[in-house]
Amino acid sequence: MAMHTVAENIGDVTEQHLAREDLPKRYLWRIWRLLENRGVCFQAWKVFSKFLLAEDDEKTLGLYRYRQHICQPSENLRHYLRPLESLAVDFVTHLNITGFCSFAENELLALARLKNLAILEIIQPADELRTIFPKVDDRLIRGWSEIEDPFPLLRILRLWGDEAVTQKSLQYVSSFPSLALYDVNASRSDWRGAADTARGEGWEMEEPLHGPQDTLLWYLMLFDFVEESKPRQLQGLARNIDDGLMNFCQSSNQPIKSIPSRDAPSFLDNLSDAAKRNLSMYVDVPGYEAQTCKGFPFETWAFWLYSFIGQFTNDEDLTRAGFETAQKTVSEQLVLPSKPLACLQLGHCGSARPGIIPAVSYVRRGLFATSRYTFFRTSSPSNRQMSARKTAELMKPTVQLGNVETGLNPNRKKRRRLDDILQSFIGS
Repeated sequence: MAMHTVAENIGDVTEQHLAREDLPKRYLWRIWRLLENRGVCFQAWKVFSKFLLAEDDEKTLGLYRYRQHICQPSENLRHYLRPLESLAVDFVTHLNITGFCSFAENELLALARLKNLAILEIIQPADELRTIFPKVDDRLIRGWSEIEDPFPLLRILRLWGDEAVTQKSLQYVSSFPSLALYDVNASRSDWRGAADTARGEGWEMEEPLHGPQDTLLWYLMLFDFVEESKPRQLQGLARNIDDGLMNFCQSSNQPIKSIPSRDAPSFLDNLSDAAKRNLSMYVDVPGYEAQTCKGFPFETWAFWLYSFIGQFTNDEDLTRAGFETAQKTVSEQLVLPSKPLACLQLGHCGSARPGIIPAVSYVRRGLFATSRYTFFRTSSPSNRQMSARKTAELMKPTVQLGNVETGLNPNRKKRRRLDDILQSFIGS
């Protein structure tokens, strides 16, 4: 009875409740299993993942990855960003903004201050949705770059539109210290000579392949310096690899464990071995075609690319920020992101083709008037010039456990009642 009461009031449970030394961990696991059967809210995931991932019990992907899709967001952007904040970076965030979003430009400006934002996608929806969509242009990106210490942990930025972002944006995104991949869909006329501009800013440029070759593997190979035979071995099974990784993300029951970073298997080496076996490890998971948008693993592309970039760079962005990276989280032979990942998608992009990479939707000027461009940096972040942090940053107070803003209204009466319920566990 007590566990069910806690589950019903889980939105009011805080880190202080679970940090009590007299509360046996076995009760936390029992509450978590109950929540898994009922459906886990974000507040519950934040507090339980922090405590249970540190335990030696059997853990699953559901503790390490949280996914939520809000089809028609009706609040301002700050309403959705507030719970995603983690000043202590207990987790990193993947945010996908697409259709049915009417956020103002000044709201988008605040994204650069989200310290734990790791992947940002802003994808303009299809015309037929007839939706108001925030303008993403060079001015916004310049505004991001002018904020103190912008996007300190952002590794991946994807901006898909039609006419607003130009190659001038390259000079601005270059100031984001951790950014390794900048993926753009924009007007061809605004990106003439982009390869030369990119080289001048320290980027390399490729134009993604289309159709069946438009895969996650293509992005991974941008950062890979292996022998020539491996790409040929993998390319023929690229679509199967995509499906296998999507099926992996579909299930929250995949077992995970921590191992020393030095023992972590190479991500692409494992894909090569799995490809030879036709990915038999993961195709038996329920297919994603039959799932609703609420359960569709929209985060697959970002999840694996973020993990691979982390392995490729030895997580230098996290190390630079003062976080421990001596351990890696793996599921069998697949290396997961070095921090738990919270994924939020706002709206629908209108893509008729569900898949690991959505179809380009917004083509107001005509399909052949736009093109996709991918810019990537393979040099170590420690070797690139970094902006010096201001003295004021060093004077900021240290974040204390339990003080991370959650966006939930406090309710003291419920908190006292929950304390009483948790106390009952100790006496049982």
